[in-house]
Amino acid sequence: MALKIVFIAIIFAPLSLWGFSSESISHYQKTAEHKNLATSSEWLRLGHYRKSLFGNYESPFRGKLFISPEGFNDPAAELKASIELLLSKPDEQCRYPARTAWLKKVLEIPVESFHPCPELETWKNQLGAQEIYIIFASADLNSLGSSFGHTFLRAHNPKNIQNLDLLDYGINYAASTGEDDGALFALKGLFGFYPGSYSMLPYHQKMREYTNLEGRDLWEYKLNLTPEQVEAIIDHLLELDSSYAEYFFLKDNCSRQILELIEVARPDLDLSSQFRDSTIPLDTLKALEENHLLSKERLRLSLQSEWRESYRHLNRSQKNAMKTLTESQDMKVLEGFSTEEQVEVLDASLRYLSIQDYRHRRDSKDAKYNLSVARARLGVQTDSSQIKKISPLVSPDSRSFYFGYGNFDENEFYRLKYRRAFHDLLSQDSGSIPFSHLEVLSAEFRYFSEKPSLDLSQLVLLKMLSTSPINELDTPVSWQVDVGTLPKLSPYFNLGFGYSYDFNFFDGTRSTLMAVSENYQLADTAEPYLGGELLLMSKGSTWRSLLDGRYLLKTTTGEMIWDYGVGFSFDVLKTELRLEARNRENTPELQVTIVF
Repeated sequence: MALKIVFIAIIFAPLSLWGFSSESISHYQKTAEHKNLATSSEWLRLGHYRKSLFGNYESPFRGKLFISPEGFNDPAAELKASIELLLSKPDEQCRYPARTAWLKKVLEIPVESFHPCPELETWKNQLGAQEIYIIFASADLNSLGSSFGHTFLRAHNPKNIQNLDLLDYGINYAASTGEDDGALFALKGLFGFYPGSYSMLPYHQKMREYTNLEGRDLWEYKLNLTPEQVEAIIDHLLELDSSYAEYFFLKDNCSRQILELIEVARPDLDLSSQFRDSTIPLDTLKALEENHLLSKERLRLSLQSEWRESYRHLNRSQKNAMKTLTESQDMKVLEGFSTEEQVEVLDASLRYLSIQDYRHRRDSKDAKYNLSVARARLGVQTDSSQIKKISPLVSPDSRSFYFGYGNFDENEFYRLKYRRAFHDLLSQDSGSIPFSHLEVLSAEFRYFSEKPSLDLSQLVLLKMLSTSPINELDTPVSWQVDVGTLPKLSPYFNLGFGYSYDFNFFDGTRSTLMAVSENYQLADTAEPYLGGELLLMSKGSTWRSLLDGRYLLKTTTGEMIWDYGVGFSFDVLKTELRLEARNRENTPELQVTIVF
């Protein structure tokens, strides 16, 4: 880890004769107390202190960030201890460069009184960070910790121009999860059983991890910070070495800590306090945009996105040829295709083999060499396909309100729903996985005109739908899970598994066929349903549509029932207008809803 390098040098740095008398130290401590520096925004940012409902301060971090034993929950004690240590043992100033620079400024201590840190300065000069970029990695529903996306930073050296920016260093905050996976991983991550810490490593390693291994697109934005503010962040990262905090997937996660790190450079901004109960990476990105901190948007496509787009443009014959090429490299299958068609097949084949090599840690260099030679013989060809991606900055907010009017079994009702996170099948999916559903903590209330009462119609604890399309080469499984309660707090737990397929209609069309199990009345007598479900989803630039139908066996009575519906969603300015209809067991329901 890059942070370790500078500290190894600092440990062996020669001690100096710089130092302050006990009278001087006491004087500066009293000056800090007189100026109320312990409650200044700059000092609170350096300690990552947060104010509780009772007015007390506490930092989530533990470890070497704090000098005083009570420093994590006593900013005044930590400030007093910092002044004493840094002025009595000047060599420690190299261990805490950010707070040393701040104390030098606010206490007006002469520059010549401080200990030089040549090893630290040499390392910072080699890093050469003058700018910082924030990176948003799109969501990955197959990993709970990445379901909402991920943010990290890139420290940019202006000497690394164009593609040389891959030589920059990435700054990442992540949980140390060990070998845990599955349900244990989810539970421990939700309740803060993992330690989170910062690390630095070459950016090309982070980019390969996301774009090649995990198939996640990266959106880059330059942070509007001065070189001095960038240096403050780098200095503070050194102070955070060997420190950790409890990592919560939904709250104290990567994005919350990245915001607090930016606040060290911009203590005048309050970016993080608005994310008390949960922190969604997309929302934090928009918070930075609202404070005019983002510029120079750039998209780095994943291998998965590039391959899917190239595969989508192949006709049936080309897809069959691609399958043969990836399995045997028999170039005869290209006979009869035009030069342009051969290029499309070879490009798609090379991308597919690269994905398989990264994901399954195999080596297809011989196969890729043969295909690359054949591709090179065809010369330079213009790629006619263009991948359309909507900026995550214009995505809907994760928390939304639904106001609607409907009719259920010829009874009029008014609808009010609050969705804490994140999106559903009729939502615009910029920044999220296309044709997916991820809903956490939503409550729907209905007011029926004939029976004047406001009732809880449905409470969704978790609803997830992942639909990865199959093709001639892969057959990924689509799946869904739905947990919540119906009227009178009747709990349910639904599951589904199946397959999806893409069609080249509109901006995208996907069908999904699944075997489903619906389980209702779990608190009383279970009423399980078994059967099949078909989804047909389409989207355009400003609209989405959904057709779904289920044919289910009610196992308690042996009765077969139909459950089918249709929905349309249209973007109107910054809101959505939805039209939905449903019929289950011959009970019709219609709704018109506005989503804010």
